[in-house]
Amino acid sequence: MSHAQQPITKAARRPCYEWARAAGCIAIVFLHVFVTEANAVGYAALGSTRVLVGDLLTIMLTRWAVPVFLMVSGALLLDPSKDVGWPRLLGYARRMLLVLATFGLAFCLIESVVMHGGLAPEVVGEALRNLLTGNTWGHLWYVYALLGLYLLTPALRLLTTRLDQRRLGLVLAAAYVLVLVVPTVTQLARGVALATPANLVPAAFYYLLGWYAHAYLRFDGQTVALGATSLVAMLVAAFLGRGDLCLPEYCLVAPYGALAFLAFERFATCPIERCPVAALLADRSFGIYVIHPLFLHVIVRVVSPLSMPWGVYEALAFAVALAGSVVVVGLLRRTPSFTSII
Repeated sequence: MSHAQQPITKAARRPCYEWARAAGCIAIVFLHVFVTEANAVGYAALGSTRVLVGDLLTIMLTRWAVPVFLMVSGALLLDPSKDVGWPRLLGYARRMLLVLATFGLAFCLIESVVMHGGLAPEVVGEALRNLLTGNTWGHLWYVYALLGLYLLTPALRLLTTRLDQRRLGLVLAAAYVLVLVVPTVTQLARGVALATPANLVPAAFYYLLGWYAHAYLRFDGQTVALGATSLVAMLVAAFLGRGDLCLPEYCLVAPYGALAFLAFERFATCPIERCPVAALLADRSFGIYVIHPLFLHVIVRVVSPLSMPWGVYEALAFAVALAGSVVVVGLLRRTPSFTSII
C-alpha cells in the first residue's frame, strides 16, 4: 500500500494541525463556560459589564476555533493528492453515528428526564425523537455536521480536483455571500436575533475553505489585514449589542478563522510531542469537545456563578471541565466499546 493510500494517522498529520486541535479544544471549553453560565442564570442577572467582558474575551480567544476545526478536516480530506475513498469516509461517518447513538442519546435522555422528573417509556421516546431531529445539546451540531460532511466529501473533492484557484475562489466567494452574508443581513434587517442552527451548508463552506487556504493562501499582510478587520468588526458588533452576529456560522468570523488557520500553518511547526500536555489535548480533542458540557452543566448547578467574583467561577469551571474531560476520555478509551468512538 502506498503512502497516499494509507489512512490519515497521527504520524502522518502535520504538526500545525495537532497544535490547532489542542488550542481549539481549550478555546471551545473556555467559550462554553460563558455560554453555560449565561444560560443558567440569565444575562440580566450576570450584569451588562460581565456579559460584555465575557463577549469580548470569547470573541478574541475562541471564535476562530470551530472554523479552524472544520478547515483542518477540509485541508486533510479534500486534498486531491490523497486517496480518500468511500471505505475511509464511511468509517468516519460510522464513528459520528456511534457518538450520537451513545453520548448524543445519553444527553437527550438527561434532558428529558430532568424536564419530566423521571424515566418512563414516553420520556425515552421523546429522547429518541430529539436525537433523530437534532434537537439535542447545542454543541453536538458539530457531530451532525461532520456526519454530513463525510458523506459530501466525494462531491466536494470534485471541486478541488477540477477547478483551478480562480474558479474555486469564485465558488467560495459565491457561497460566502449566499450562505453567510445574506442570512445575516436579512435577519438583522428584520431585527431578529441570530440563532446557532446545526447548518451543514456553512460547515461545508469552512470545510472547503480549509483546502483552499492550505493550497492557495499564505499568512501575509493581506490575510492579516482581513483577519484583523474581521476581529474588530466582531468586537464592535458585540459592543453594540449584536454579539450573536459573531457566531461561527455567520459572515464576520470567516476571515478571522482563516487567519488563525494560516497562523497555525505558518508558526506551529515544531513536533507537538515536545509539549506532552498539548499532545495529550490534541489526541483527546474530539472527546473533550463531546464530553465537556456535561461537567459545565453540573458545575453551574452546584456552584452559582453569582456566588463568586468574576473570573474566579470561570477559571474553576474551565479547569474542572477540561481536566475532567481529559480523564473521562482516557478512562473510556480503556473500554473496548469506546476505543474507536472517542
